[in-house]
Amino acid sequence: MIELKRIFFILLFGCVWAEISAQTALLQVYESTQKKPLFGAHVFVESSDGKKIYDITNVQGELKNPLVYGTGVIRIAHLGYKSITDTIEAGKSYQWFLTEDPVALNEYVVTTHAIPTRIEESVFKIRVIDQKRIQAQGAMNLRDLLLQELNIRISQDPVLGAGIRMQGIGGENVKIMIDGVPVIGRLDGNIDLSQINLNNIEKIEIIEGPSSVNYGTNALGGVINLITKKTVNHKLEGNLNAFYETVGNYNFDGRLASQWGKNNFQFSGGRYFFDGFTTLDSLKRFMQWKPKEQYFSDLQYNRGMGALNLRYSGNFFHEILENKGVPESPFYVTAIDQYFRTIRTQQNLFLTGFIKNYHHLDITVSYSYFNRRRQTFKKDLVTLDKNLFDENVDVFHTWMSRGIYNYRKKSSLVHFQAGYETTVETAEGERIVNGFQWMGDFAGFASAEFSIAQKLSIKPAFRYGFNTRFTMPVIPSLHVKFSPIKGLDFRASFARGYRAPSLKELFFEFVDANHNVHGNPNLNAENSNNLNAALSYSGEKNSWSYGASITGFYNDIRNQIRTVAVAITSDSNVYRNENITRFQSVGGQLNVQMGYKDFQLAAGFAYTGIINGLNDSASGNNVFKFYPEVQTTASYDFSRWGGRFTLLVKYTGAQPVLYTQYDPEIQGDVIKEGKIDGFTNLDISYLQYFLKKRIQVGMYGKNLLNITNIQQTLGISSGGAHSSGSAFLPTLWGATFGISLRYNFIVH
Repeated sequence: MIELKRIFFILLFGCVWAEISAQTALLQVYESTQKKPLFGAHVFVESSDGKKIYDITNVQGELKNPLVYGTGVIRIAHLGYKSITDTIEAGKSYQWFLTEDPVALNEYVVTTHAIPTRIEESVFKIRVIDQKRIQAQGAMNLRDLLLQELNIRISQDPVLGAGIRMQGIGGENVKIMIDGVPVIGRLDGNIDLSQINLNNIEKIEIIEGPSSVNYGTNALGGVINLITKKTVNHKLEGNLNAFYETVGNYNFDGRLASQWGKNNFQFSGGRYFFDGFTTLDSLKRFMQWKPKEQYFSDLQYNRGMGALNLRYSGNFFHEILENKGVPESPFYVTAIDQYFRTIRTQQNLFLTGFIKNYHHLDITVSYSYFNRRRQTFKKDLVTLDKNLFDENVDVFHTWMSRGIYNYRKKSSLVHFQAGYETTVETAEGERIVNGFQWMGDFAGFASAEFSIAQKLSIKPAFRYGFNTRFTMPVIPSLHVKFSPIKGLDFRASFARGYRAPSLKELFFEFVDANHNVHGNPNLNAENSNNLNAALSYSGEKNSWSYGASITGFYNDIRNQIRTVAVAITSDSNVYRNENITRFQSVGGQLNVQMGYKDFQLAAGFAYTGIINGLNDSASGNNVFKFYPEVQTTASYDFSRWGGRFTLLVKYTGAQPVLYTQYDPEIQGDVIKEGKIDGFTNLDISYLQYFLKKRIQVGMYGKNLLNITNIQQTLGISSGGAHSSGSAFLPTLWGATFGISLRYNFIVH
C-alpha cells in the first residue's frame, strides 16, 4: 500500500512538474546582428500527432512552447529575414537568431495594412515589382519601369512629362506615394513619372481600383506605393552606379549606409542627364523629347526604441528642362527658348511599431514643397545673346499627417484598424486665381477584418471627413478573401471612391507656346463605384513552380474630371478641364507563370473597355470601346557563373481619346472621341556578377522594334463639325542600347 502511494505521488509530481515546465518553456527569436528581440515573428508548429499551431512572438521576441507532449517541427518567418525550420520538444526552451534576407521583403506588403503582411494573406490584390525586375529593365525612373506593366499605359508630353492610366483611369485618380507619403506636383493632372528615380527604392506595391478609404482623394483609380530601402546589414555599406544609354542618357548615383547600435543612417543621391531626342532631322534645335538634367538626394535616419522605430527621411529633387524653339522666319536668326526648373522636397517623420502586444501604431507627419519656374528667352542665334521676356513661378505646399492604429492577434477572430488623415495644401503664383488658394481635407477611417478558420476573411471599412470646399460623403468598402485549399485564393471587393477637384483643376491656367490648359472653378467632385474580383492559384512541386490568376473589374465614375483637347495643330495643343457626365471602364486579366529551376516564364493578357460619357446629341457612340494588352516576361539565371538574361515584350492596343469640336448646329463645342494607335515594346537585358556580387555589369537592348511616334486621330476645332485631323504622339525614343556598372562595398 505504501509502495502504491509512493508511485502515485511520483506520477503526480511528474505531471505537475511537466505542466510547470511546459508553462515556463519559451521559444525566443532574435535578429543576428544586434541580438535584439524580434516582435511579430510568425511561428508555425506541427506536432508529432499532426496538430498544427500558429502564433507570433511578443515584444520580447518570446512565445510559450506550445507543445505539451512529444516533439514537433517548427518554422519561423519574419519580414526581411531568412526563415528557419527546426525540431522542438515539449517542455524545452529554445533560442533562434534570424539573419536578414532582403529577398524575403517581397513576400510582405505594407500598403493599406501598416503592419507588414504576407502577400498571400492580404484581402487586397496587390502587385509587387521587386529589385530583380527593376535591375532587369535597367529602369532609372518610374516611367521606365512601368512601360512593361500590364494594364498600365504611359503617356508622354514634351514638357509636362510622363503620365499614367490604370484600368482605363488616369490623371489625378492614381495616387503616387513614397512610403505612404503622396508625391505632389501634378502637371495637367499627372505626376511626371520620369522625375521619380528608383535609386533608393526596394520595391513597388500597386493596388488597382479605389483605395479612397485608406488614402482619400486621388486614390479613386488606385495607388502606386514606392517602398524605400530601410535595412542596413553592416557597419558600413554602399554602392556606386553608372549607366549609359545611346539615346543620350548619362546617369550616375550612389548610396552610403551605416549601422551602429540601435541607429542606422543612409544617404543616396545622383545626377541624371538626358541629351534629348527627335525624329525631325530637319530641325537642329527643336527636340520632341526635351533635354533635361536632374539632381536628387535622399537622407534617412532610423532609431530603434524597443518595439518602436523612429525614422526621419528627407529628399530633394531638382530638374532643368530645356525647350529650344525653331529659328523664326523670315531671317531665321532668332528663336524662342524656354527653361523649366522644378524643385521638389519632402520632410517626413515616421513613428511605427508595437506599443503593446498586438497593438500597432503607425504615425506619419510630412511636409512637401513643389516649385515650378518657367523662363522664356528670345535668343540671338548669331551673337548667342538671350533676353528674358516672360517668367512665372508656381509654388505648392502640402502638410499631411496620417495615423493608423491596428489591433491584430492571429488567434483572434477580428482584427481592427482605425486612423485619421489630415491634409492642408496651398497654391500660389501668377497663374493661380487671385494669386493664392488653399484647401483642407480632414478625415477618419476604420475597418474590421473578420477571420473564420483562417480560410475566410471579410473586411468592411469606411471613411468620413470634411473638405473645406466640397461636401464629402461616407466612403464605404467591403473586401472578401476565401482560401479553401492551400494555394487557391479568391478575392472580391466593392468600394466607393471620392475625389475633390484639386487646386490646379479649379484655379490653374497654363498657357505657353505649346500648351493652353484652363482650370474650371465650377467643377464638381467625382464619385465612383468599383467592383473587383480575382481568382488565383499557385504551387510548387519538385523543381517546378506554377501559378495562374484571372481578374475582372468594373469602374463607374460620375462627374469624372478630364482634361480634353480643345484643338490640336502641328505645334500646339489646347486643353480644358471638364466634368464628364459618366465614365465607365470594364475589363479583365489572365496571367500565367511557371518556373523550372533557373528558368522563369510569365505571360498576361488584359482586355479593357471604356465609355467616356460623351454628349449623346453630338456622338451617339456611348458604347464600350475595348483595347487589348499582351505582356510576356522570360528570364534565365546562369547560376554557375552569376548571370541572368531577361526578355520583356508588351503589346498595347489602340485606345480612345477625347477631344472637343465646334458643332454649328448647337453653336458650341461638343466632346467627341478620337483614337491613339497601338504599338509593341520589346526589351532584353543581361546582367553579370563578379567578385561575389561586388561588381555587376548590365547590358540592355530597349525598344528593339524601334517605336518612336504613334498616330493620334482627332478633330480640329477650327474646322466644321465633320473636320478631322491627326497628329503623332512621341511615345518611345527609338531603339537604344545601354550599359550599367554597379560596385557594392561592405565594411564589417
